[in-house]
Amino acid sequence: MKKNNTLEEIGNVIKENESFAIFSHANADGDAFGSLLGLGLMLKRLGKKVTYFLPEPVPTRFAFLPDYDEINKNAPSADVGIVVDAADLGRINNLSEKFNNFKTTINIDHHETNDYFADFNYVDKDSPSTSCLIYKLIKVNNFPIDEKIAEALYTGVLTDTGAFKYANATAEAFEIAGELVEHGANPEYVAKMCFESDTVEHLKLTGIALQRLVIEKNVGYSYISYDDRMKIGASEEDMEGIIDTLRKCKDIEVAVLFKEANRDEVRVSFRSKNGIDVKSIAVKFGGGGHIPASGCTVRGNLEDVIKQVIQTVHDMVGNKSEVNSP
Repeated sequence: MKKNNTLEEIGNVIKENESFAIFSHANADGDAFGSLLGLGLMLKRLGKKVTYFLPEPVPTRFAFLPDYDEINKNAPSADVGIVVDAADLGRINNLSEKFNNFKTTINIDHHETNDYFADFNYVDKDSPSTSCLIYKLIKVNNFPIDEKIAEALYTGVLTDTGAFKYANATAEAFEIAGELVEHGANPEYVAKMCFESDTVEHLKLTGIALQRLVIEKNVGYSYISYDDRMKIGASEEDMEGIIDTLRKCKDIEVAVLFKEANRDEVRVSFRSKNGIDVKSIAVKFGGGGHIPASGCTVRGNLEDVIKQVIQTVHDMVGNKSEVNSP
């Protein structure tokens, strides 16, 4: 079994090598982008060669971050391959084949289900975000940091804590966020770009999801079909964040949103309150994440997936209400 390395050991690998290819997971969120680009910007400050990779399609929501335009622009040839914010290589999809070709690999993550897949692993399941771990890597090894690095990492902390609303908004999260602001991160700007830059299509899809919302005891769920997106002209990315709107309802402790990617594939997002573990539900369907925020992708038609997943949710959180079909 592979061990958890120290940040100093990870730092020594960085010091001893000259080129790095950095990867993160599909449907990249703010922490994926923050840790990916924050780490890469720091490596460039050290004079290292850096390339970035994400599974296609690359979300545009975080295009405001430095180096966004360099993602997937070059061949992944480097001395060291690094995966950030991914519990296993399956999360980087077909890029995993490229990752396994590096002579040295590093895995930095905060997911409880991480399987320590690299030569060097630093996994801290109690960390508020992977971006926090990148900041600690910088701090422990006295690596350089500037306002661009700080802003990328702040983005990761802000989004993974739900703007400091989730249970992982610990004292450490606030402390690191404060230090990143001292290094030049602009909280007002990052919050605006992350939470006040929705597209019209996103807002229309949110309205559809709210109209269809079903609440059974403390479980609330809704869905967005492939036809909904086609009718509005929305992208898959326009569906992101809608689950957090459903979670706001005071009568909902577990929120589930079904997003039909195509005719036989449904992406499912879970959110919870009061310590209810939705990660275990996502894992049951081949996904993962965190106790209050997780997701999975299920093959099948939308109606069948909704019935199957919601029944499992009721079974696992103690509700036996009849499941309504779309």
